[in-house]
Amino acid sequence: SHGPLEGVRDYEVVRPIRLHALQKRETESSRPETIKYAMRVGGKDIEMHLEKNRELLTKDYSETYYTEDGTPVTSTPQDMDHCYYHGSIVDDSESTVSMSTCNGLRQAALHFYYGYFRTATQRYLIEPLSGGDDGDHAVLKYEDQNSKPMLCGVTNTTWNVDYPSTASRSRSRASYKKMESNLGKLRTRIFEVVNFVNMVYKPLNTFIALVGLEVWSDSDKISVTAPAGATLDAFTTWRNSDLAKTKPHDNAHLISGIDFEGSTVGLAFIGTLCSGHSVGVVQDHNARAIAVGATLAHEMGHNLGMNHDDSSACTCSGNSCVMAGALSWDIPKSFSSCSSVNYDQFLNNRNPECLLNKPDYRNVVSTPVCGNGFLEKGEACDCGSLEECTNPCCNATSCTLTKGSECAAGECCEDCKIMASSTECRSKHDDCDLAEYCTGKSADCPEDVFSVNGISCDRGRGYCLNGQCPQHHGQCMKITYCYDQNTRGLYYAYCRRPSQDQYIPCQSQDVQCGKLFCNNGNDDPNYGRMVKFSDCKATFYGDHNSDFGQVDTGTKCNDGKVCSKNECVDLETAYGPKATNCSAQCKGHAVKGVIGIAVAVSLLLLAAIAGASAVFLKKRRQLPTLPSHHTQKKIHAVDNHIHNKLPIPSQNNAMPQQPKRPKVAPPPPPPAANQSQTPVCDFRAAR
Repeated sequence: SHGPLEGVRDYEVVRPIRLHALQKRETESSRPETIKYAMRVGGKDIEMHLEKNRELLTKDYSETYYTEDGTPVTSTPQDMDHCYYHGSIVDDSESTVSMSTCNGLRQAALHFYYGYFRTATQRYLIEPLSGGDDGDHAVLKYEDQNSKPMLCGVTNTTWNVDYPSTASRSRSRASYKKMESNLGKLRTRIFEVVNFVNMVYKPLNTFIALVGLEVWSDSDKISVTAPAGATLDAFTTWRNSDLAKTKPHDNAHLISGIDFEGSTVGLAFIGTLCSGHSVGVVQDHNARAIAVGATLAHEMGHNLGMNHDDSSACTCSGNSCVMAGALSWDIPKSFSSCSSVNYDQFLNNRNPECLLNKPDYRNVVSTPVCGNGFLEKGEACDCGSLEECTNPCCNATSCTLTKGSECAAGECCEDCKIMASSTECRSKHDDCDLAEYCTGKSADCPEDVFSVNGISCDRGRGYCLNGQCPQHHGQCMKITYCYDQNTRGLYYAYCRRPSQDQYIPCQSQDVQCGKLFCNNGNDDPNYGRMVKFSDCKATFYGDHNSDFGQVDTGTKCNDGKVCSKNECVDLETAYGPKATNCSAQCKGHAVKGVIGIAVAVSLLLLAAIAGASAVFLKKRRQLPTLPSHHTQKKIHAVDNHIHNKLPIPSQNNAMPQQPKRPKVAPPPPPPAANQSQTPVCDFRAAR
């Protein structure tokens, strides 16, 4: 490993001066919530205002490692008073700071990690030359660091990439060995990576917090190989079969010490957040934690629907943007205008359900800080710093309501007063929705509720189910298939698939509740391999446990009937004669709130260190860049997965038994042993 000063000829020696003493409630052993430092850099005096990154850890943060015999050991550290800070430089609106005071004023105590700050004109790294945060520090300009350009290996337009068989053994424990098999060192590095990612996402009103760390200390849990696509496939399978059962999360990333093929340092699915393919892999390619953090932020961006910045029209505040296809020495810290558009489109079009949870301030570990713009326990309001606050209802200094004010924010707050109970705060936007009204007692609009299941919707085309009106047409538009022929029991036309190679045909009355088929259109499926005959398109999906090409439960299949467990049944059979699936809280017309309120959203991001750790993160997105609830579509989140364009088969041919097939026959499904080598997904992107 190498420190930031190795090979550097010129650096400036500075001595940071702490500008305020400990408060009475603070002790020498605790880390203060806010710190101010002054120093002279490049002939200019600067003053840093730092605030502890309270989104770094959550209340249920845990760590898991494995003993030599493979037994997992999970614990919750008691003292997690960390030393990681974000901030800015006074009188420099373009400045950002990501620091640690773990051992001096830098990003960590170890030579693997570095403090980072940026002024309007220059980027810097900082590292202590002596112990303590008030000793001498080395400050060097970031361009003094020479790095090999690294890539996101699959471009936005890359469709089919085959990965050959490989006999090389897994090297995923490299990250753990790099940290000298020391959990403390590994934890510190991960905290540094996440601290930087958190800083990058803040301008998008998205906050990231660590909820767990899994250390693969005994052996690899998957086969980690140089082809990044094969590693991504293996990690996806492990994440869904193992990790999802032990730690609730919505997104997973693998950080590995292996050297991926070529210049690739990351790979991820695009637009798959909240799905079974909400994953990515990242190479631990640089001693600088912020460089790895930039790659993680990039791959997370793909999961959030962002493409590479491949146009000169994609601009950001820095010399390079987070979603640039290549990562060089100029580590990005801001998203481009194109990325922001992609993100908003993903939220509006996909409506990822795991993001529609109102954040709970009780889940974040740390003491509330007045002035950070986030409402926390004990605060009546928080409008930001004194300089930022424009809310006349909130006292920015104390985070209390101003005199005479009843509220400071909320759908039911107007002119600092709580609105009357008859005021509509969220309108009804479809047949399966209900309007919400202010209570007269709270500034928040009540929980979003919807009509009882089984009510006719969309002019008789469907029946309401949990606030949606599922129909075949809508599903075809969503995943671009059409449906037919489910009585045949073939690999692309069936009702149920209890095992990998078993395809149970539909009864004639249930054909609209099996495999989903669509007709016409030029789009390719979002997951699976496409099978096309006549004007119809279907999909074959390799894993029978994750077959997303089936008709959704609750879809209307006949008058008074809906799909349930791949059968077309009466509404009473599906929902009960008195809509028994409705909550006991339902009154009158029976409604239940399930869809989250679009005031803020929550996301659990899980990241893993191959051979080292699995890291769990929580992402929280606030209101400003989200649409209001009544403009959001209540649609199912769409998984994007592997697919390959296939020859047009004959409509009457059964699935051939031999690998060699007639030109007009449907292709056979891949053997189970070879499924890890399936062509890479259209919707993957790599750095």
